[in-house]
Amino acid sequence: MNLNLQGKVALVTGGSRGIGAAICRAFAAEGVRVGFNYHANPEAAEELVGQLRGHGVEAVAVIANLGEEASVLNLIDRVAAELGPIDILVNNAAVCPSGPMESYSWDVWQHTLNVNVTGAFLACRELASSWRQHQTRGKIINIVSQAAFLGSTSGHLPYDSSKGALLSMTRALARELGPEGINVNAVAPGMVKTEMVIKKLEAKLDFYLSRIPLKRIAEPEEIANIVIFLASEAASYITGATIDASGGVMMH
Repeated sequence: MNLNLQGKVALVTGGSRGIGAAICRAFAAEGVRVGFNYHANPEAAEELVGQLRGHGVEAVAVIANLGEEASVLNLIDRVAAELGPIDILVNNAAVCPSGPMESYSWDVWQHTLNVNVTGAFLACRELASSWRQHQTRGKIINIVSQAAFLGSTSGHLPYDSSKGALLSMTRALARELGPEGINVNAVAPGMVKTEMVIKKLEAKLDFYLSRIPLKRIAEPEEIANIVIFLASEAASYITGATIDASGGVMMH
């Protein structure tokens, strides 16, 4: 199947590791120029840029704090200036503090929502406004979580709440932007083998596998493949959808 992605430009937030890095690599393999942000590890970011350029496409990493409006706007401007107008936005970046409800301070709660929700909103606002102005059929893919539906068994209230908000944002934006040919969808992974959860997997692997009908943990590349599909013309009639990538935990 020809996905018609070659030559397009994608911005992936939180693209330097885990699912985000897998998404960046998958886009590059399809001939997409890729920009992504990182927050604290320039060495890892530059290593990924080298991997992406190995596919024969241009790539750029930009340091950005998605909890700050000026930083989000600078990220978009830098990627567009270096790679060209952005066609695809993947809101993947997230922070995930842990603990019981009473352990969260105002600052931790606010920072989680700023990065996971407000940063995504700002990126959507800026790019959708540009697409409307230039009558461009852009694509937005938001990475949410099964926690948006079920909550977490291990105590991630701010994260779970933020992913629920991002899920609702997906639907609201899909309704607003659909008449202009802008597709907005979400992917809701379950457990994925990333740095963020590896210690939990090692400690309780049998417990997690017992809940998953497919009896295995997802690889980041499997989530990336779904994102690539949603960004492509093969998914041109899908908007406002949330793709369940839980290995059968949800089945909705």
